[in-house]
Amino acid sequence: MLLTFIAGTGLPMPPDRMPTGHYVHVSTPYGQYDTIRASMTDCSVSWNQILTIHERPQTLSRWLMSIFKSKAVRFEIRALYEPGSILDQYEVVCAFDTTFEQLLAKDGQHTLISSVNNQSISLKLKARGTSESVVNSRPAHPPAAVRSPDTPAPPTSTSQRERAHPQEKNVVIFGETGSGKSSIINVIAQEQVAKTSNDAPGCTSEPKRYLVDISGQKFALIDTAGLNEGTAGTVTPKQAKQQLKGLLDKLMSHKSPSDGINLLVYCVRNTTAPRAILDAYDTVYSGTCRKKRVPIVVVVTGLESETPMESWWDAHKEIFNSMHLAGHACVTTIQEYPGIPEYLTRRVAQSSEILRDLIMKKCSASPVDDSVPAGTWCWSP
Repeated sequence: MLLTFIAGTGLPMPPDRMPTGHYVHVSTPYGQYDTIRASMTDCSVSWNQILTIHERPQTLSRWLMSIFKSKAVRFEIRALYEPGSILDQYEVVCAFDTTFEQLLAKDGQHTLISSVNNQSISLKLKARGTSESVVNSRPAHPPAAVRSPDTPAPPTSTSQRERAHPQEKNVVIFGETGSGKSSIINVIAQEQVAKTSNDAPGCTSEPKRYLVDISGQKFALIDTAGLNEGTAGTVTPKQAKQQLKGLLDKLMSHKSPSDGINLLVYCVRNTTAPRAILDAYDTVYSGTCRKKRVPIVVVVTGLESETPMESWWDAHKEIFNSMHLAGHACVTTIQEYPGIPEYLTRRVAQSSEILRDLIMKKCSASPVDDSVPAGTWCWSP
């Protein structure tokens, strides 16, 4: 389905602070989508953006799909209070509930109405069905030119070949044992793909690669053995460091088209001691990765009881002042269990949205390897 978001009108004017922008968040049983952020003028916001929305099941796990009604579509107009924030710095202004069938009725022309504090807020949009295989919420790429097999191909550079046949972006996830690296992969993938363990010894003994699709872009999430696992673990601390260093060196050498590093994700448990946080960062990032300025983000886990989750960062951000970070996220990666409260299910869904957005925005456009001059910034602060 193609949804054209035109405008929102009748938005309330906050008495204490002005939002930096508004966007529409779309939730369906088969995915979540966001429009661009736009500024409010005279209680109205214009987006004029088209999103492609899944109408068929994708690879969402059962625990994530359970928070939505079948065939239901929910629109939320959200107000942002920090420029470019991807975390908890938004406020839901109003919500509209409908279905795929209702959106496609009446020639797809709709003005949805919601009443908040006796104030009528409207969302104007258009809906159009499509028979295409729905892949992402971005405009489709034009088809590649077809060349006769008898015509020799012109010589191309490595960068041209990579643009013609883009490889998945490599995201290396590292951290101490028990920090939730494998669970982060499952939350990002929105299904159980990586083995997890609640025990002290880690469940990842060697690097493992998981292919994930986020809004039509392919990413290789690389899980690594936990650092500082101790003598009882499956991998000694020395072996874990050697494995991680070997993996980073191999990827940076770019001996194959699938090499290079697009993003480092440093996974930190909310209870980890500050000294241990800095030690693991220095061990991994102080060498080639820092010289080449590979983008690195911190993901803090274990925040299912923190409200809001981002408040943990506000209280502890000075720990990370000496780090060269491209971004951060505060999330929960708790797994489904019988009788799990609905608010935890929704918090995991929110964490999935946060992590997928973080990876999309902070991955370098091209892989960083030894061919990149030292000191080159590969991300935009």
